[in-house]
Amino acid sequence: MSRWLAAASAGLTLAALVMRVLLPAAWSPGVPLLPDYAAGLAFPVLGAFLLRRRPGHLLALLMCAGGLTCAVRVAAETGMLTAAAAGELELAGLLRYPAAIARVTGGMLLAGLLPLYSPDGRLPSPRWRPVAGFAALTAALECVRVIVRPVPASSPWPRPIPNPLAVQALAPVNDLLRTCAEAATLAVVVAGLLSLLLRAKDASLRRQLAWPIAAFALYVAFLLAGPAFWAPCLVATALVPVAMAASVLRHRLFGVEVLLGKALVGAGVAGVAGAAYLAVSGTASLFVSGHGQLAGLAAALLTGAAFQPLRVRLRRMVDLAMYGPHGDPQRLARRLAAEVRRSDPYHALADTLTVTADALGVRGLAVRIRQGATVTTGEPGTGGRELPLIWHGEPVGTLVVGPPGARRFTSEYAERLVWTAVPYLADVTHAVQMCDDLRRSRERRAAAWEEERRRLRDGLRAELGQTLAGASRSLRLAGTSLRSSPSAADRLLGDVGTDVHDAAMRVRELLHGLSADREPVSRRDA
Repeated sequence: MSRWLAAASAGLTLAALVMRVLLPAAWSPGVPLLPDYAAGLAFPVLGAFLLRRRPGHLLALLMCAGGLTCAVRVAAETGMLTAAAAGELELAGLLRYPAAIARVTGGMLLAGLLPLYSPDGRLPSPRWRPVAGFAALTAALECVRVIVRPVPASSPWPRPIPNPLAVQALAPVNDLLRTCAEAATLAVVVAGLLSLLLRAKDASLRRQLAWPIAAFALYVAFLLAGPAFWAPCLVATALVPVAMAASVLRHRLFGVEVLLGKALVGAGVAGVAGAAYLAVSGTASLFVSGHGQLAGLAAALLTGAAFQPLRVRLRRMVDLAMYGPHGDPQRLARRLAAEVRRSDPYHALADTLTVTADALGVRGLAVRIRQGATVTTGEPGTGGRELPLIWHGEPVGTLVVGPPGARRFTSEYAERLVWTAVPYLADVTHAVQMCDDLRRSRERRAAAWEEERRRLRDGLRAELGQTLAGASRSLRLAGTSLRSSPSAADRLLGDVGTDVHDAAMRVRELLHGLSADREPVSRRDA
């Protein structure tokens, strides 16, 4: 069904183009092609394509219905002029009804309701229901007005096109009613753009809505500019359904944020710089009257001096509006600095990884410490992007960036965030590496001390055991020979005293060496 509807809409639009070419010069409209021609071709085709992928999707239905009504509008309007040029004024009067009603209905469906229900087919919140109701009421009242519109006293055509249902009593207020309807319609269109911008405050929807916002903003800008910009408005109208379909189906493959951000910064710089130039030149001309060149030079110098700070400030404002506070490089730097100062290196590395992963919007991060362990947060997976961590020219580890999560940034903006975090991660990784080196050094010293203590224990056991065993034997011999040979006993006791004294000195030397070996370890532990 959707394919037949798209084919019918395209057929009506192409038929209108052919009839427009064949119109006599007196009955040919003096304006470029209306945006309805682009809407009649693009919206039904992309709406039908979207229905095949998302059956029953409200956006697809609105695109198909709105595109078909736009096609009916241009076909009925061109048929009306063709019939009037052939002298069939009654038929032309009848064709004016579907042309006018389709014009009102199609514009309200595509320019009013479509952005309100983008991208998920629901209003941003229940508070927007009055806006949708106001759009429907405005369209209904305008349809009634165009049906009973009084025949104007003057007509742009060679002969006025009659209106069988005209209410001539409305002639004095018809222009006022038309102006009110146009103002109400523009208000609904601007409200639709505002609803898209408000939805984009949600970080998970910002990337999805980037293309629709850009395309619809161009359409609204050219629409407000008037008929003189209908040619670019025609192009912008054709871009809207493409952007809507992309946001519903494959929004993650498109990165319009860079283009949109640079356009906003450029427009802001140009506007502020231009206003500043005019203000400075006007003020300077009051004080240097008759020296217009000096005033212009002063204005140019002051404006040029303010250009770079203004561009940086606007860049930050646009980044904050598009990406939110989570992706602000300056805010990320402050958070990382706070985490680094808050705790010991091991906890600081885990905390800085968590903060960085939150800012980047990735599923996980990991740091492989050189000659050490791996610290992980989230789910970095395998095959992620690897970045070297360098501390004063020395490689200290590798940062592994996991796959992106629901909140994604453009590659350009993500690079700024990554390289904002890399120096902090390198500092903390180096601190962790130093702590690991210190821990290993302590372990080596403790092992060496334990080995030395074991050696001393074994040495003491061997030397003292042998000395004490010899002294014990000498004492026994001295005891047995004390009565029979006192001189021999005295000599044996002297040998025992000498051996015990030598053993005591040996023990003292060992204990002194033990204390000297332990002192650096104790100081280092302190």
